[in-house]
Parts: sequence; structure tokens; C-alpha cells
Amino acid sequence: MIQAVAEQVESEQSRPNAVLARLAMIISSHTVVDLFAAIVAPLIGVLQIRCDLTANQAAGLIGIGSLSSGLSQPISAWLSDRLDSRLFGAMGLAIAAICLSSIGYADNFSTLVVIFVIGMIGVGIFHPIAASTVGQLSEQLNKRKRSIGISIFFVAGMLGGILGSLISRTIAVKGDAGFDALRFAVVPALVFAGALHLMIRRVPHRHHQHHLIRFEDGEVSKRWWMIAVLYVASSLRFTVNMALLYLFVRWAEAHAVIAFPTYQADQIAAQGGKIAATANALLVLGMAIGGLVAGTLVRQGREKWPQVVIPLIFAPLIALFGKASLGMGYALAVCAGIAFAAMIPATLSLAQRLLPHRTSLASAIMLGGAWMVAAAGPLLAEYCLGTLNLGLPRTFGLTAALLGVSGLVCLLLDGKLLRKTAEVTSD
Repeated sequence: MIQAVAEQVESEQSRPNAVLARLAMIISSHTVVDLFAAIVAPLIGVLQIRCDLTANQAAGLIGIGSLSSGLSQPISAWLSDRLDSRLFGAMGLAIAAICLSSIGYADNFSTLVVIFVIGMIGVGIFHPIAASTVGQLSEQLNKRKRSIGISIFFVAGMLGGILGSLISRTIAVKGDAGFDALRFAVVPALVFAGALHLMIRRVPHRHHQHHLIRFEDGEVSKRWWMIAVLYVASSLRFTVNMALLYLFVRWAEAHAVIAFPTYQADQIAAQGGKIAATANALLVLGMAIGGLVAGTLVRQGREKWPQVVIPLIFAPLIALFGKASLGMGYALAVCAGIAFAAMIPATLSLAQRLLPHRTSLASAIMLGGAWMVAAAGPLLAEYCLGTLNLGLPRTFGLTAALLGVSGLVCLLLDGKLLRKTAEVTSD
């Protein structure tokens, strides 16, 4: 009797309309959570004045956010798989909304760190559960569409990043009034969190045929080697991402100083915040374009050479950023987003196929594990600018070189095993 009821519930949940509704819910939730996550970085200059931060504290704040978000992901993913629960997805969204909408309450470094870190922990908790859920639901619709589903999920997050950057631009102009208005955004976000939990709580954690998959002798170690290679490449690319977020602020302030030579520090920070928010929105737009195009066109099992070639092609454009005018810089920001983010959805899909019995953990390694390393990005950028006094052009050049290395690392991927993962999950 109980088994019959369970089978009926599972059958209802696997109907195409029900699957599409769950996909729409979690994809739109990604927009919401990434909106909150994107608000703080463009406002670093404003917060530096508002909370009396040093340059190292400002750079460190972005890194701390990345570290806390990254560290929370493998922990929440392990608990999610262990407890067979999707609760952490909705919980992460709620925590992120409550804290990051309250960033205006901070008036000193300590308070700012506490609010921001807890908020970014919420962002981190959301992502691996959400990414693995999208992968599972996409395969219920079509066994070969995991990468496309994750690409759409990725683009939805980028839309949130663009909206968050535009909100940051408004806050930079309005000051206290903008921070006060932000607090009301928590209400619809909490409604989303509740709806998300109801929609995805029964989605399975593992590939539907994971118990039938058998690995050849030595294949498990090869799969973990591939995970390690992808992890290194992802860590380098996310480090580039985080370094650029900080460099955009300093690049924007340099342009503001030239355009408004009589402005005081707080006015320069506000003008720089507007410019940095625009550049960041365009960066995220490039990420969305790259992720959607690559996720759609790159076939499952054929990811190796795009992983190598795309960063190598686009890296030189990042090196041009240091001497770019505003208009050229905005165009280069789109290219930079394509450069380091185009293969993120394909990487997530591949990692989930390499570890079909631990999809949340695979997602957490590629996202959270990489973000922990990426926390060094802003600090390294400030070290190059401040301590080494390399200037913006050379610091952007080093950032571009780091992206190129991420492509070369992917030469170590085993193309034959990549193709096998596609065949196994398409049976």
C-alpha cells in the first residue's frame, strides 16, 4: 500500500508540466539570490567611505564573502545528500535575503563583515542544492539536456547579477535613502524561499540510474582526477572573476578622478560606484551570453577543447582593460564575462556526470570549493596595486595570464572518459 502511494506520488512529480513548474521555480529563485549577492561588490568604494575602511579591508571584504560562500557549499551539499533533503536551498535564499538587504545597517567594519559573511553563507548554501536539482529535473525531461538546463539556470543567476548591479548603481546615487529602500526587498524574497521549498522538497538527489552504474577497475580514481582538474581550472577562473570585481572599482574611481578633479573622496566613491556597477552588469551579461551559448552548443562528452580554447582566446582582451576608455572598458567587460564563465554550466554538468551518485557534492566542489580559492583574487589585486605598485595595466595583464593558465590546465582532461560519462547518463 505504502509503496503504491509512493509510486503514484513519484509518477505525478515526474509529469512534464510538474517538472517544468519546479524548474521554473528554482531557476527564478536563482535570479533572486544572485541579485542580493551582486549588490555589495560595486558599492565597495561607497562602503569604504561609509564604514571608514582601509584599502586592504575593502579588498578583503570581497574575499571574505567569497570564502564564506565557498566554505558553506560543500558542507551544505554533504548534509543535503546525507539527509536526503532539499531544505538547504530555501534556507540559503532566506538567509541571503535577510542579511544582504540589511547591509545599510552597517556603520563600521566589524558590523559590515558579520552581515555580509552571514548573507554570503546563505548564498553559498543555496547554490549546490539548486544546481543539482536543476540537473536532475532537466534529465527527467530529456536525458541529454542536463547541460542545457544548467545553462538556463546559470543565465537566470546572471540576470540576478545584472539587476543587483543596477540596484547598486541606484544606491550609489541615493545614498542612505537607497540603503533604506533595499531593506523592503526581503519580503518578496522570503515568499520565494517558502514557495521554493514546497516545490522541490521531493526532488531526488541522485541520478535515477545511479545504482545501476558500474565503474571499471581504476575508473573511480580517473573520475576523481578529472574532478581535480576541473576544480583547479574553476578555481583559477573564479579567482579572475573576483579580482576583476575589485579592479573594476579602482578602474572606475580612476576615471571618476579624471572626469571630476574637484570632487571629494565620498563624491569620487559615488561616481566610481556608478561606473563599477555598470561595468559589473556588463560583465554579468557576458557571463550569461557565454554560458548560454556554450551550454547549448557544446555537446556532452565534448567539453575538453572548449575548456582549453575559450579562455586562451579571450584572455588577451582582459589585458587591454587597464588603459581602456569608459566605452571600450564596458565592451571589454562583456568579453571578460564570456572569457571566464562560458564553460561554467558545462563544467557543472560534467562534474555531476562524473559523480552521478553525489550530484550536490560535485556541484559544491565546482562552485563552493572554487570560490574558497577565489577569495584570494581581490587581495592579490590590491597587493599588485598597492604593495607592488604595478598599476592597473599590469595588474589586469596578470589577471589575463591567470585566465590563460586555467585553459592550459584543461589539456589534462581525458576526452575518452568525458565521452563515456555522456553515454552512461543517456542510456
